[in-house]
Amino acid sequence: MRPSSMLFVTPWMLSGGIERNIQGKVPWMAARGHRVEVIAWHVADRLSDTPNPALESLRAAGVPVRRLPSGERFELMRHAVRVAARALRGRFEVVVGHELHGNVVVLLAKLLTGGRMRAIAEVHNQPVTYASTGASDRLLRLARRLYRRADGIVAVSDELRRAQIETFGVDPARVVTIHNPIPIASIAAAARTPLETPDATPFIVACGRLSAVKGFDDLIRAFAAVRRRHELRLVILGDGPERATLERLAKKEGLNGDFRLPGFVADPFPWFGHARCFVLSSRSEGLANVLVEAASSGAPIVSSRCGGVAEVIEDDRTGLLYEPGDVEGLTRALNAVLDDPQAAAQRAAAARERVAGFAADRILPTLERYYIGGG
Repeated sequence: MRPSSMLFVTPWMLSGGIERNIQGKVPWMAARGHRVEVIAWHVADRLSDTPNPALESLRAAGVPVRRLPSGERFELMRHAVRVAARALRGRFEVVVGHELHGNVVVLLAKLLTGGRMRAIAEVHNQPVTYASTGASDRLLRLARRLYRRADGIVAVSDELRRAQIETFGVDPARVVTIHNPIPIASIAAAARTPLETPDATPFIVACGRLSAVKGFDDLIRAFAAVRRRHELRLVILGDGPERATLERLAKKEGLNGDFRLPGFVADPFPWFGHARCFVLSSRSEGLANVLVEAASSGAPIVSSRCGGVAEVIEDDRTGLLYEPGDVEGLTRALNAVLDDPQAAAQRAAAARERVAGFAADRILPTLERYYIGGG
């Protein structure tokens, strides 16, 4: 395949799923001989006093990361001008946006350059989450016009593909589902490494940005009920704006020393591999990378039935599902896992087989071909 030049544009280089997506695919594209760069405008060099692993991976691969200022007036238009200028100066053939704000910037840049680049919009989250990331009705109306000008749109799950077609009125033929590429084998190996913890009490684990959409308050309430029957701890890995709120709720529920918020953890997989259960309590998801990672780690899974979750978890075969926001349903599912470890282990084994199709070495060549226009 002829090497191309690719510019990846993302609003965030923090600790979310988009960052892990970029961390996995961009160095791979560079190793394949493509000339690649990343542009971002909400960037953290450190996460919970740990070097940002996405930035570290890009740096190790020799991939430049250009930072744009944030908080400007008319921010997206200013960013579009900068992206257009960089695309022209750098002679980039393909420019890939990520999520609503990044996609709008890339598609505006395409207009500014007179269409002299292949512009791909990539979507990772359900439209219902856009309001929480500062998307106004005016921005959504603009996106509806711009998305129709994209050379291609990548959705990371079938459910998300359907939602994008409905929300933005784009031609279904222009939207493809390409799952997130996950390094299955390396995750499985990392999950088997010893985990050093202050005590040997069994635990259940969750992982994600501490934001309202992740539903960690539901998990805390359910755990408080489960703890009446089982001796164990709840560990939620990640950081974010809801930390203080979650700490107050845990105190109110009387969890005391049985609840931990370690912050961002660069390598969460030993936590997954040694947990009695992994929980995804989100109220909305596109296709949660972390579910595939947890399944690769061999953890029994309980998840809310949201977004593209059903593409990973089949209820009572590869995990247990409950309706988003249903604390009693989550409590029953957790008790079912803890009461019958043998059945939980069987579901975990089936989940590990299921996610083999998400392996990076299968997904990345498909993504590469789509980016450069090879179908």
